[in-house]
Amino acid sequence: MATEKPVIGKKLQWPRWGIRGKILIPYLALSIVALGVLSAFALRNMGSVGRIAITNTISLGESAVNESVIALEDSGRRLIRMSAQLTAKDIEIFLLNNPGLDIPQLQANSEFQKYAIQSVGQTGTTMIYGKDGLIYFSADQSSIGTSLWGYTSSTELLAILTSGINGEAAGYYDARDTDGNIRSRYMCCVPIKDTSFSVAASTFIDEFSRPADETESKITTTVSAVTNYIDRQMQLSQWTFIIIILGMVIIVVTMVSFFAGTITRSIRALAMGSWIIAQGQLDYRIKLETGDEIQQLAEQFNMMAATLKESYSTLEQKVEERTKQERQRAEQLRTINEISRKISSIIDLDELLPYVVNILRETFGYYNVNIFLLQPDSADVVLKALCISGYQAVIPSAVPLEIGPDSLVGWVAKTGEPMMVNDVSREPMYRVVEELRDTKSELAAAVKMGDKVLGVLDIESDQVDAFNESDLFTAQTLADQLAVAIDNARLYEETGKMAVIEERNRMAREIHDTLAQGFAGIILQLEAAEQASGEHAVDDPVYRHINRAKSLARENLSEARRSVWNLRTQSVEEVNLPEALNQEIIKFNKSSDIRAHYTLVGEKRELPGEISTGMLRICQESLANIRKHSQATEVNVKLSFEKGLVKVTVQDNGKGFNPTVLGRKKEGKTSGFGLISMQERTRNLGGTFEIQTEEGQGTLVTVSIPLH
Repeated sequence: MATEKPVIGKKLQWPRWGIRGKILIPYLALSIVALGVLSAFALRNMGSVGRIAITNTISLGESAVNESVIALEDSGRRLIRMSAQLTAKDIEIFLLNNPGLDIPQLQANSEFQKYAIQSVGQTGTTMIYGKDGLIYFSADQSSIGTSLWGYTSSTELLAILTSGINGEAAGYYDARDTDGNIRSRYMCCVPIKDTSFSVAASTFIDEFSRPADETESKITTTVSAVTNYIDRQMQLSQWTFIIIILGMVIIVVTMVSFFAGTITRSIRALAMGSWIIAQGQLDYRIKLETGDEIQQLAEQFNMMAATLKESYSTLEQKVEERTKQERQRAEQLRTINEISRKISSIIDLDELLPYVVNILRETFGYYNVNIFLLQPDSADVVLKALCISGYQAVIPSAVPLEIGPDSLVGWVAKTGEPMMVNDVSREPMYRVVEELRDTKSELAAAVKMGDKVLGVLDIESDQVDAFNESDLFTAQTLADQLAVAIDNARLYEETGKMAVIEERNRMAREIHDTLAQGFAGIILQLEAAEQASGEHAVDDPVYRHINRAKSLARENLSEARRSVWNLRTQSVEEVNLPEALNQEIIKFNKSSDIRAHYTLVGEKRELPGEISTGMLRICQESLANIRKHSQATEVNVKLSFEKGLVKVTVQDNGKGFNPTVLGRKKEGKTSGFGLISMQERTRNLGGTFEIQTEEGQGTLVTVSIPLH
């Protein structure tokens, strides 16, 4: 009773000797035993049993097909509902990323059209309508702008659409297909969150049950052929056995019973197998080796089960793939939301950028994630953060990359357009990096505000074909949010600088309006006292005290004015550091008897504002110390531009001092505050401060600041 696995699509071939032979053999026995009439009655009963069994088999086959149709249509309804929900979710995300768009702008937006009108099944589509009852987006252009009541007269369809305005709704309605036939159509409506729109997805439900219909047709054809064949043979046998009047009763009864039992057992096996398949056990196969039409019928049932299993498998695979995509989309949205919340609370780029690359690599398992930023007034982008597989995110040393077609990142920085390469070995613009030799795919998105590119978000994978449109959407969304965060951080930094400038100007005004004016008044009063006292000898104590007080007042007035000048910010903002130092030396020579010389060494380079400001202030403080304490006659100031370094040296020939007394208190005051201030400025700029001095040997101050 075993047979080979049936081949789907095998052409049906009727055997030469099947049931016909089993019916003819008893007739031959009747001719021998001359009992044709009795045998005819027995065979007639056998035929009745066969027809009853075939009828039951047909009923079970139809039941199996009906169950399959119900299951397939149920899967179809879930797919239609999922299509409506996914379309609503896509539109919700699009509107969140593109706020403020009105209906005409959305209708003109090709990307939104792609989300709004999607295919459902083989012939169905989605459409978008509003709470006002108007259709706004539809594959049928003539229906756009039409009210729901003008769109259809079907009460079932109107009930579904109107219910879908306030909540999810679904149901069946009749509609004509392209051939004019009326068929049952299934629709699911889902409101779009936080909008006045709803999505309607529909298609003909029988598209999902066609595999079962085709199998039912084959079964019906096969059973009908077998039934007709049996009927014809039974009629022929009856007339033949009427003529035959002789036979042996025992042989006839034995042979008829044997062959009837064989057919009955086969048909019962066929009926049982059909029932098992109808219960959903599609891996079950009916095994018959009768060599007749019943075996052919069993093979047709086996092919039906294989077809249904293949249909189920294909449908489950599609559902699994879509579910996987939705899980990935949900994870991407969660990551986007988390990064968005983090971005809104971080204003320090050195903290924000490593966080972004680290969470991207950990969440999606990317091989490497980088963030490049454009350098102001430069043709390069600089690597600001990276996170390689197996390591935490770091802020690397500045790695410049030229903007242009020599690399994927450079091309994206130049054009502002994203680029997705799923096999870097075939991309001529890919730039090989030895440390990242396992890179197989790369995705780069421009970080830009409006049309201005601020940098590039670069994602790499060690797998070929690692990225899809969903990854591109995530990368571009994060790049746009990064652009906002970077712009906010820079605005915050500029605001801080403006606050410092404003505070310095306020302090300068207060010194000018209080301390400087007070010293000027003291000088006038001392001069008036000197004139009022008349002529005095130089060695007169009163004259000496007045003259000393006047000298101290003038010296402190000069110091107050210098402090006001130092607090002003215009020196660096209006001229560069070399010119600012030159002006400072000219001013020093005019206000002091000490001769100052200025030397510039190396090729001038543009410096960041904070470095120029800091080095100018250090030089001013050093010159002030020389004027007040050194008793020098000459000072040399040198500005040197070296490879990766800018250096300022200030050297005088004064009396020098013992550097070990720095920071000690002398006469109630702490000495060396100016030197401590210079050291702090240098440290804040990431440089080194060095002072060389001995009593009677002069002083040399050296400040070195590295350049990236």
